[in-house]
Amino acid sequence: MSTAADNGGWKGIFAIPVTPFRPDLEIDLDSLDRQVEFCLDGGSRGLVYPGVVSEFFSLSEDERRSAAERVIATVAGRVPVIVGVSATSAPVAAGLARHAAGAGADAVMATLPYVQHFFTPDLDYVNAYFRAVSDACGLPVVLQNARIGHAIGIDSVRRVIDANPAIRYLKEETSPSTHQLSAAVAAVGDRVDGIFAGLGGVHLMSELDRGAAGSMPAPSFVDVLSRVYDLYVDGDRAEARRRLMALGGLFTHELLYNVAVIKEILRRRGVIATTVCRTPVPSLDAVDLRELDEMLEVADLDGLAK
Repeated sequence: MSTAADNGGWKGIFAIPVTPFRPDLEIDLDSLDRQVEFCLDGGSRGLVYPGVVSEFFSLSEDERRSAAERVIATVAGRVPVIVGVSATSAPVAAGLARHAAGAGADAVMATLPYVQHFFTPDLDYVNAYFRAVSDACGLPVVLQNARIGHAIGIDSVRRVIDANPAIRYLKEETSPSTHQLSAAVAAVGDRVDGIFAGLGGVHLMSELDRGAAGSMPAPSFVDVLSRVYDLYVDGDRAEARRRLMALGGLFTHELLYNVAVIKEILRRRGVIATTVCRTPVPSLDAVDLRELDEMLEVADLDGLAK
């Protein structure tokens, strides 16, 4: 069976750094630098910034530009950097894409405008939006088909990719993500260089079985997920499965509390200084923190990553 993973494009785990904030809500660039190095040391084969887990919608356009520049500079060409340019309109997304190209990005990634409107965008709107992004930067484009903003049906995804040859990758994470990924591989797997999964790597092995080129998760477990990916590619399914299943409780916590838990784990792993968020997130209470203590001890993330 021909799959997206056979096309010779980017593969593996492409982590999406969170945006670390100081207590005064300013971006903590030193923590951002440490996070980039943590991802690369953990085997991430590329970085995507900013994404949803980066709280990109809480950043000003100037902050998005400067933080993306910082990530690109810190990576210094060691792996591809995909800059997220999702925005409220085509002109804003195009401006961010133009800046990303000038800053040295390897590609850009965009959802449709993430502000909900009274009407669902039609195909002409979708095509015009992605054409504006691609025309502005001249880089490969990753179409992110996600729950945020307006999801695109798989048949429409195929038509958009056919009409916009700069779209070389798809990040498919609409629900149910596993079945939707299979449908995407069947519909456009021969039209793009790779189809990536999302949702934190929870279903990584199923997604790889269905033809995913890799996954774009938050960075909490990037080292473990990279090891799982390598084991899978090497044919050691049993060990890959064992290590992925060891993250089960932690995955549940991440899905439940999202960036609050992601930042707490990164803080505990010495990667970022605080768990401050700009977006409204649940505060982890004493029970949450005790459960997290127990799950981290049982999982032994450093051991799983070896």
